[in-house]
Amino acid sequence: MVEKDTGGGMAAAPVLGQLQRILDSKEFDASDRNRRFLRYVVEEMVSGRGQRVKAYSIATSVFGRNESFDPQSDPIVRIEASRLRRSLDRFYLTAGRADPIRITIPKGSYVPNVELLAGKSRAGMSGTAKTDRDAASTETPGAFHSKLRRKVVTAAASLAAVSAMGLAIMWYGGHLQPSGGRGGDLAASRNGPAILVAPFENDSGMRENDVLVRGFTREVITGLTRFNGLFVFGPETSFKYGSQPDGLKAAPKLNADFMLTAGVTATSSTLRVTASLVDARSGQYVWSERFSADLVAAQIYSVRDRIADQVVRELAQPYGVIFQRKVQEIEGKPAESITSYECVLRFYQYWRSYLAELYAPVRECLERAVSVDPAYADAHASLAIVYVDAYRFNFGKADLAFDPMVRAHGLAERAVELAPYSAFSYHALHLVHWLMNNVDLSLAAGEKGLQLNPNDSSLMADLGLRYGVRGQWEKALPLLQEAYARNPAQPGQYRIAFFLNHYVKGRYEQALAEAKQLNAPNVAISHVALAVSYAQLGRIREAEAAVARILAIDPTYGDRAVDDLKMRNLYPDYIPLFVDGLTKAGLGAAKDARRGS
Repeated sequence: MVEKDTGGGMAAAPVLGQLQRILDSKEFDASDRNRRFLRYVVEEMVSGRGQRVKAYSIATSVFGRNESFDPQSDPIVRIEASRLRRSLDRFYLTAGRADPIRITIPKGSYVPNVELLAGKSRAGMSGTAKTDRDAASTETPGAFHSKLRRKVVTAAASLAAVSAMGLAIMWYGGHLQPSGGRGGDLAASRNGPAILVAPFENDSGMRENDVLVRGFTREVITGLTRFNGLFVFGPETSFKYGSQPDGLKAAPKLNADFMLTAGVTATSSTLRVTASLVDARSGQYVWSERFSADLVAAQIYSVRDRIADQVVRELAQPYGVIFQRKVQEIEGKPAESITSYECVLRFYQYWRSYLAELYAPVRECLERAVSVDPAYADAHASLAIVYVDAYRFNFGKADLAFDPMVRAHGLAERAVELAPYSAFSYHALHLVHWLMNNVDLSLAAGEKGLQLNPNDSSLMADLGLRYGVRGQWEKALPLLQEAYARNPAQPGQYRIAFFLNHYVKGRYEQALAEAKQLNAPNVAISHVALAVSYAQLGRIREAEAAVARILAIDPTYGDRAVDDLKMRNLYPDYIPLFVDGLTKAGLGAAKDARRGS
């Protein structure tokens, strides 16, 4: 028997005691701010102020948002509530499974529900109950396997609810297409490739795993929707068409470009997923990969999340499988027949190396895209970054009759308006604010974008770079290392942070090794990194050659080297170290800067 209460009929002390038990438990894996979130809503509820628990009060009291907070444009409370629900589910699947009081955050509300589970002993709150790992040492293998299967079914039912919440959030971002509609209508309403996720198959043959596998499908769909450049069919469409043959038959009507299929095997010790991407028009297999992880009952959620994230990243991240496939399709295509999405693809090709010869065609293509598709957020964000490059690299700046940063700021703001759930929109805004020397606003935009899509390795690397430039290495290095671990194909531009970390600490050989990987031959700062590294190692001839390349790009760089470093928001203590290196390399005016410092 379960007795439900929202705080009015149950004494406060037991509820607050259960709250503290949750917060003290190692199995409650919520972040610090979500722990504050839980404490706030429970304490408000037991104090009789449950009617005040709204998104606005949570955002301003817990997350530090100011009085202008608008829950319609800032989804932080909804996103963090979803994560908090998942952490609570995990706690009650593990350490709290025998507890007589259950605290939950119901969907559609932030006011907690308190449930008194009749018949449960308060001894269960002592924290001495054995974990599944402990139980495994005393149970027979068959008994433990059976227990784990029951746990998988319970956990999977909960994760399906959490996934549904995530899908609801992403639905309003405009990336998810419900079932129904004609293929031509769908094509007219989207930019970018469309992907249909076929229901993952339960390869273990055990019916008790069906719910887990179904929930896995939803989790991957949720992850894919976070990439604004993809058009992802919703779960209703996925489950409607069922198997791969049915999905491929439906592809022409849906105008799907790709179909993702997978088989999932769950045992008492392992979760294995074999995923394949199929060209929906030709039936050709584009990509296939196998993922696996060790599994114990207490780790069902984290293992599920980790594998789902791996699948999503392989497919959807910049320079990933889908990007490479679509780039191959547009090679040699005449400029006049390029679509708006293909303009964005060409932007990413340019962004990888900053080749000057690619700049003008990409800018022209994107200008046409925002004119033809004024509601296409990714085109606005891409064009904003292109104008940022006109300012910081002097690309095409002489041809402009306006301030490129003013234009970039307007485009980035518009991208956020069009796609407030898009990490790429916030990535553009992050870069615009950075070059406008609004460092705090820049970092806030980058953090928000990464919160919206934790799988965006490009934004993760860029944010790490900015923290490094400001000398905040405790934040910078973990972000950069994680970004390159998740996406080894990441452009070399972000490695300048690794160079900087070595250079300012006097590790010049390591700094040189990183400088050689920057792969931006038309950008002066990449040659600055080489020049100062060579100079500090006493390799003056090579340093002078790097200086010659700097001056070939920008003949006035020696006169404005310090201003350039300040424009990039370089930590002030690092600037004299660069002046010293450039002076040793023979860059003329840098010598005057050192004498005047």
